[in-house]
This record gives sequence, C-alpha cells and structure tokens, in this order.
Amino acid sequence: MRRQIEGLGVGPVRTQVNRGLRHIVAIILLGLGPLAGAAPANVAPAMDRLPAADRLPAADALTALMDRLNQFQQLHLRFEQRVTGPGAERQQGDFYLQRPAQFRLESLDQPLVISDGETIYEYDALLAQLKLQSFDALDASSPAKVLLMSKAELSASFDVTFDAASGTAEHFVLVPTESTSLIAWVRMTFAGGVPSQITLMTQSKMQVSITLSLVSLNDALPASLFEFETPAGIDVIDDR
Repeated sequence: MRRQIEGLGVGPVRTQVNRGLRHIVAIILLGLGPLAGAAPANVAPAMDRLPAADRLPAADALTALMDRLNQFQQLHLRFEQRVTGPGAERQQGDFYLQRPAQFRLESLDQPLVISDGETIYEYDALLAQLKLQSFDALDASSPAKVLLMSKAELSASFDVTFDAASGTAEHFVLVPTESTSLIAWVRMTFAGGVPSQITLMTQSKMQVSITLSLVSLNDALPASLFEFETPAGIDVIDDR
C-alpha cells in the first residue's frame, strides 16, 4: 500500500540518507530540495559577489539570451556536475528537455526526476520513495527553469548581463532579482547555439559547475521520457 505523507515531504529516513551531496544534482540543476527552499539570513546583495568584469551592463543581453533559448524546442544534453568543497564529487547523467515544461533528469545513484508539464516526479529507487510537486514549485533560479522561461519570466526573475564572447561561445550572467534567493548568480555559456556550461554560486559561496555536451537538438523525443508510472509498494509524498 502506498503511503501519502503530508507537509514538507521530508521524512526522517530520507533526511538521514540524503545528507551530503547525494541529491545535489536535483537540488542545484532543478531547484528541488532544501537549498532552494530555505530562507537565508543576513545575505549580502548578490551583485556584490560577482567579479567586476561580470557587471558590465548590456541593454540587449536579455534579448540575446532569449535568441539562443528560442533555438530549441527539444534538447538532449549529457552533463557532468562538479561541486567545490570537502568531499565533493562528480556526477554524470542525461538531461532531456521539451518545451514548454517537460524535462527528464537521470544519472547513476541519483533520483530520477521527470516533469510531464504539470507535475514533477522525483523517484528515489534506493528509498522506494516518490515525491510529487507541481511544476510551479521549481525554483526560478534553477538552470532547468531558466532554460524553459519566456522573456517576460526571465526579465522578472533576473538581471541579465553578458561577458565578451570568446570564439563561438557566449557568456551570460544572471543575478536573481529576489533578495531572499539563496543563489547569488548563474553563469550560462553557449556554444553552437546550445548551452555548454552552467556555473552556479550560492550565497554561502558553494560553486557548482555543470558541463553540458550536446546529444541531439530539435530531434523528436519519445513521449515516454516525460511519463512516469508509479511502482507498486512505494511511499508517495504528495506536495502538490
């Protein structure tokens, strides 16, 4: 029998098992979990934490970023994520995206995360546990949400600037407009019109670097990638 758990959706067993970096991929890339949801205290303005070269104003940076994001409707990327700090380790996996609001994140020893456009399914096979959230629960500062945003959403959520381009790569810096965000800034690099590097800095100065390599661009993706069938006999945490 499946067990419905109300409230925050973080059980004691899950909290113990997930200490450390086990869920850092879902927390950083998707904005799911305590990093995205906790309230910061005495946080300095995010812009003050950026290198001076990254503060160059650019009136057309937002338009330039949207031009790149609008180039894809379907995207399959392979990622490698590295986190700075003691005990940090690399995580690798695949990220599938389909506009307007579908994605799939899968990697070894990490929860499978799927958005069908309305609900986000976070399935931890090790704990036999499924967490359900609405798509709107995805943190605005998460790179996955940024890749799906409209121009109006980006403008409302970030101050966007960019560095000088180097070769075929173009670098954008996004600083959250929300003063309570735990994310200080997100740097996105594009190569050949698709994201190739995402670097994220938290207000606590933890840096996450995500290297992306293109597998397919605007090729039809199977509908089954964005569907989830709940296994029998698992705990279900419904936070929708």
